[in-house]
Amino acid sequence: MPVQAIKLRRGINAYLVIYCLILVVSVFLISINGFDMETSFSAVVACFNNVGPGLSAVGPTGNYADFSIFSKLVLCIDMLAGRLEIFPILILFNPATYKK
Repeated sequence: MPVQAIKLRRGINAYLVIYCLILVVSVFLISINGFDMETSFSAVVACFNNVGPGLSAVGPTGNYADFSIFSKLVLCIDMLAGRLEIFPILILFNPATYKK
């Protein structure tokens, strides 16, 4: 297998793992509010993927007003990571980016 294909697979796997990790951690943090799993999961997916309304309490007739400030902050971070892409956000937190 060519080296370029291996690098491509490694990059795709890294993206998938980071995406799933952010999704699971965000759902866990949002579930602290006490909403059902459908509401928590769909709120995170709707914000992270920028797809519009979620399901249940955050559906087309609902909103995010009942979420705590902490949960709204987590959802805002998910929105930024989803809109700006994951790797550029991670590069901001990498100390090697700022070394001369």
